[in-house]
Amino acid sequence: MQRFWAAALLVLVPLAVSAVNAGGKKDDPADKDLNYSNKLTKDDPLDPQRNAACKIYTVKMKKGRNYTIDMASGEFDAYLRLEDAKGTQLEEDDDSGGGLNARIMFNCPKDGDYKIICTAFNPDGVGDFTLQVKSKSSDVKITEETGGLIGKAAPDFKADFALNGAAGKLSDLKGKVVLLGFWDVRSAACAATFPQFQKLHKTFKDSGLEIVGVTYYLHEAGQKLGFDAKSGGVKTIAKAGKDTDQTLLKEFAAHHKLEHRVIALTMKDALDTFNTYGVNGFPQFVLIDREGMVRVIASGHRSADALEAEIKKLIEKK
Repeated sequence: MQRFWAAALLVLVPLAVSAVNAGGKKDDPADKDLNYSNKLTKDDPLDPQRNAACKIYTVKMKKGRNYTIDMASGEFDAYLRLEDAKGTQLEEDDDSGGGLNARIMFNCPKDGDYKIICTAFNPDGVGDFTLQVKSKSSDVKITEETGGLIGKAAPDFKADFALNGAAGKLSDLKGKVVLLGFWDVRSAACAATFPQFQKLHKTFKDSGLEIVGVTYYLHEAGQKLGFDAKSGGVKTIAKAGKDTDQTLLKEFAAHHKLEHRVIALTMKDALDTFNTYGVNGFPQFVLIDREGMVRVIASGHRSADALEAEIKKLIEKK
């Protein structure tokens, strides 16, 4: 897989975590970044998802922080998974760290212990690796430099599938104020934005605002997932394809009462679009004016609320 997103553009702040490493040793790095060097071996327990050796780190994370988790190895294809204390998967990644390295960008929705599973993409993957966890402020960061897009025409793309609207091109919405929300159905941080999206949609939909949630087909990334009505999240299924991914999105949107437009891109189009827009992780937002020009780029699960004032300005400008 190609790299999904560019380097993060948020302000770095001290990390306050405590962790239990794979050997059981307790660490308290206080206000320092978390760094580990370790090795996957044939004697390690198998990760049930990848069927490969794994090391597990439990990290105490804080609500309102953005965490960048990097796993790097020169000996095997690194793979990262992130779970909450109950074992529910929140995020996963293969190659977003560049090359064969893995990166997860996680906006922590609540205080607690989170499990970082360091494993390999291939079942026979073993060797040395490093793990680094950094914390960044999740206050809204509006940048004027991301991809050099501010003040320029929003790059066009076309949906393969849509809910609550047509599966057309972004350019079809010219004349409206458009809020793009790049998201992933597996992300708890993205789910935390849904009440904000519902509020913005109801407040401004009749004034010319079009909210578009942009995601991609999970089966093309090797994920076999369906909707779990009990948790409101996802569950593993035996076989996946475009039809099951579309059903997942339909059931997910209905459960969470998403009334704004939700679109899915093919993996190829998603890779191109995420790279073009400099997506740093999920969720990320791009606000576009009626002329199709990019005006704001923001990230973090609290961004949708903070963007309300910017949306009002564009709505009122006709």
